[in-house]
Amino acid sequence: MTKQRDDRDTESHDAERVNAARSPLQARGRARIEAVLDATAELIVEKGLPGVTMHGVARRAQTPIGSMYHFFPDRESLLSALWDRHMAATGEIDDELGQIDIDTWRGLSSEAVIDRLMTPYITYLEQNPDCLILMTVMPHDDNKKRDAGTLRKVVDARMPQVKAAERALYVEILRALASGSLAIKLRPAMGDVQLAKRYLREVKRALAAYLASVEASVLK
Repeated sequence: MTKQRDDRDTESHDAERVNAARSPLQARGRARIEAVLDATAELIVEKGLPGVTMHGVARRAQTPIGSMYHFFPDRESLLSALWDRHMAATGEIDDELGQIDIDTWRGLSSEAVIDRLMTPYITYLEQNPDCLILMTVMPHDDNKKRDAGTLRKVVDARMPQVKAAERALYVEILRALASGSLAIKLRPAMGDVQLAKRYLREVKRALAAYLASVEASVLK
């Protein structure tokens, strides 16, 4: 019985040592991945997507090419991982906006509502211009449900007297205005990041004007 207990204690101790050794390795691996993704983002902005190569990223990140292929088997997986990082970051913005209570949304002007909804994303895109460029090749429909949920919450809170079907229409039009602007104006401007940033701010102005117009008609 004592021998069995000793064996279990030894196994437990060995497992603890393995986990303790694995943690720094995992931390170093995570740090290396982040360095590679940072380097990829820098090269996208500097050279555009065609200028991003596995060897070029490895040189910029000061990472052995073998380590690069250990984490990312090809260029597509590298770009996809960078896009996933952006989606995770914007998902956090979605969650923060979703926590704003309805009384706050009701108390804001139409312009302030759009500013509250759009500014965090615009700021993020301005700080991460590679995300703007990645939009041209990566799917970005993943957050539609969350985006629509927050926007629906806002419209429902501000226009409770309007029929549900009408409120749903307003939500869809606001989303269409935003996504249409991205497709028609923003994506063609991706080669000029500064111009793309200007378009983002004009999109916010257009959304605010639409929301103000709808709310004015409802109050008549």
